[in-house]
Amino acid sequence: MAHNTIDGNPTKKFFIEMITRDISIEDAIIDLLDNSIDGANNINPNDYSGLEIELIVNSNEFSIRDNCGGFSLETAQKYAFRFGRPDEAPISHNTVGRFGIGMKRSLFKIGKNFIVESESADDHFKVEVNVDEWSQKKKTVIVDGNVETSIDDWNFNYQIIDNNSLGYKGTIIRVSNLNNEVKDLFSDSSFLKELSDDIQKLLNFSLLKGIRISLNGRLLNGHKTELLYSDNSKPYYTEGNVGDVKYRIIAGLGEIGDPKQSGWYIYCNNRLVMEADTSNITGWGISPIPKWHINFVMFRGLLFLDSEETLNLPLTTTKKGIDATSEVYKTVLPLMKNAMVSVLDFLKQIPQMGDKANEYRQMLCDNYERKTAMELKTFMFQEHPEKKFDAPELDMDIISQKKDTVRIAYDASKNAANAAKLHAEARSYKELGALSFEYYLQMEDIDYEES
Repeated sequence: MAHNTIDGNPTKKFFIEMITRDISIEDAIIDLLDNSIDGANNINPNDYSGLEIELIVNSNEFSIRDNCGGFSLETAQKYAFRFGRPDEAPISHNTVGRFGIGMKRSLFKIGKNFIVESESADDHFKVEVNVDEWSQKKKTVIVDGNVETSIDDWNFNYQIIDNNSLGYKGTIIRVSNLNNEVKDLFSDSSFLKELSDDIQKLLNFSLLKGIRISLNGRLLNGHKTELLYSDNSKPYYTEGNVGDVKYRIIAGLGEIGDPKQSGWYIYCNNRLVMEADTSNITGWGISPIPKWHINFVMFRGLLFLDSEETLNLPLTTTKKGIDATSEVYKTVLPLMKNAMVSVLDFLKQIPQMGDKANEYRQMLCDNYERKTAMELKTFMFQEHPEKKFDAPELDMDIISQKKDTVRIAYDASKNAANAAKLHAEARSYKELGALSFEYYLQMEDIDYEES
């Protein structure tokens, strides 16, 4: 007897060819790095010292090796190789893995053959896959009581390894027979530089916690996002909870530098998911906040969102953006805009200094200390009330006197400066300035006391 049903099962072809399209190669690689860092987090969430991730990327192969604890065969069977996250999956505390597709999607994106080998405290196993063969793999099932039918077999085969051949608890992933577009990218030096920059920015918290990440033998460093801080000028901050998601918002001033560094930085469980954003997603151009302007070049905003249950965070599937329709983010966005108001009101006043405006901005950068995003996440703003931005004095001399040293600047003819630099054997104009100041004190016989 026929049943009124329509087959709604997915196909492997759809997964391999379509779901991989909405993620870049860079994001696919960083997704795999996220898995290693989640392992590091399980070992010690506060200190990753002694843990390493080695990344090899070239036109012949891709490999990633870590000593971050590995994962068990049970984890592989129930969760890691499943397509989607089962309802019964345990909470992975403070990670960024959400949907259960990251590792498989990344591997399919990169190449046609892959090996995943992992040694944990429980066991040591290996999964070896030829994607073309796997995509054709079928199995026979019985439906409607006694009718045999052939369907896609989504299972992977594994091999138990009896010895501890790795010599450490960790995971090795190797991908070969790379997809054609991947081969081209992996042999492109500009791509490798962009990948290096992405890793250093997006995983900066992990790098600053002590994990060592190398790309083709070169050790990578964390990219520090910093805010200016002094006893007389402090950033705006507020914190609280939306359900089980904890938020902390900090807004203040940063370096003049590159205008592309200005804007909001959003971290979900310590993973940077939006960098220097100046779009309406973070409130710019939505009343009462104006659109971003070069006068706001010093604005820096930090939003930290943390949750034990990653599904509650407003992450996109690529982990490189925010789901602006999330109830959590819709609750937090007005608080971000409140933080912007007082900082932008101050920044609007600086252009009124006319020709002195840039010199004033530089004076702030030269005289104020800096605190990194990592420091500010847990920093105790003692005796500084929430929801208050302490703006600097709009006076260069007052700022200069806040420290024991001041910056002295003057313009001179380039030819005259070069001649003086050559005569003084100074290595830079800065050194020439210091020598000329000392020379003036000596020639005028000026006495002074060091503070």
